[in-house]
Amino acid sequence: VYATVLSQQANENRQNSTGKACFGIFLPEGKLNDFRDEQIGQLQELMKEATKPNWQFSVSESAEPK
Repeated sequence: VYATVLSQQANENRQNSTGKACFGIFLPEGKLNDFRDEQIGQLQELMKEATKPNWQFSVSESAEPK
């Protein structure tokens, strides 16, 4: 079900590219209590990766040509 929701949201985002995309659904605290500690950790890691800036590489200027 969650994969279907993400797929629909991705399609909507492609069609309506204005504004910031928002993916996922609200997860109530009661549902979080059903997860194992390992799963909670995985969700936290996913959230950190999904919300960090999209830096593919770093460019630093040097006074010396290489």
